[in-house]
Amino acid sequence: MTQTPEPHQEPGEGTHLGLVLAPLVIWGLHFLFCYVWTAIACEKQGRASPLHDTQTAILSATGVALILIVLAVSGVIRRYRRSLTDNDFEFEVNSPEERHRFLGHMTLMLGALSAIGMIYAAIPVFYLDSCR
Repeated sequence: MTQTPEPHQEPGEGTHLGLVLAPLVIWGLHFLFCYVWTAIACEKQGRASPLHDTQTAILSATGVALILIVLAVSGVIRRYRRSLTDNDFEFEVNSPEERHRFLGHMTLMLGALSAIGMIYAAIPVFYLDSCR
């Protein structure tokens, strides 16, 4: 049984764990921002106050967070495309190339999950008229 030599990879060429986890961190910060901002706004303005400023802030934060997720995922996908050598999506051998491809797939899925989660976290404020 002969093994194929592992492809040489310079330090810094691989997928960094920070880039893989970036969509989840952005989602968590967005979730925290939405609920803390709404709680502070409702406490300061009173329970019967309208949520127009809060809706604007959350819509802006959601837009910025979605852009950040797209940037984080696109950086990993660019690296992933460079490592895709064929159309074989099965992971058969534990090689650096296949681990790199797996991290690319995982980051794409985490980015999609985070984007959907952020949209669901932002939806309730647009159905509410006041803090009640």
